[in-house]
Amino acid sequence: MTTTPTGGTPEYDPFDAPAPLPPMPEAVPPTPFPKPPPLSVLAKASIVLGVVAALGLGSLVAFGISQSSRFTKVEAGKCLYLTDEAGGKQSYTTASCSSNRATFRVDEVRTGSSSCRSADYIQFELYGGSSSKRAEKTLCLALNVESGDCLRDVVHETRIAKVRCSDISAEARVVVKRGSSEEACSSDDTALHYSGPPERTVCLRPTGENI
Repeated sequence: MTTTPTGGTPEYDPFDAPAPLPPMPEAVPPTPFPKPPPLSVLAKASIVLGVVAALGLGSLVAFGISQSSRFTKVEAGKCLYLTDEAGGKQSYTTASCSSNRATFRVDEVRTGSSSCRSADYIQFELYGGSSSKRAEKTLCLALNVESGDCLRDVVHETRIAKVRCSDISAEARVVVKRGSSEEACSSDDTALHYSGPPERTVCLRPTGENI
């Protein structure tokens, strides 16, 4: 049998022993992810209704326009719709509340940059000029809808529109309840509460066989 210089067999020769394994590195704790911001109303609707879309601004609050003489004065009770403008800004155009184009209703006009009484409002800020950094007014905008209306593009504040419920693009059917009646909405609905006047709850119900 072959021997080594130390007289041992190759299986046990210390000169020919395999190198020891390097020590295991210490476990590094995973880097915590930052806490995500609260979901906007439109983002909530996109999840509940199963809508996949790029949100653009991604929020229903705190976006505004530069006010000029071409914009019509608005007050509580008036209706309007929103459009995209150059430079990432948005503008409004007033319309009769009975018009299908009027997707939003002004429930309240507040002075300066201000929070609306319900987080479900769009807080639309108006500025005095293109160089102004301070909002002169805040419009509290609610969906201008009635029970039985159907909507498409519910996650886009400038593209949301009323359509026939039989339209293939319809994403949500509206049910409106007077007062704070969120319990009247089903578990699959998106419930939006508006303090008004009048106080009301809007249920956005996913389209389906019940339409």
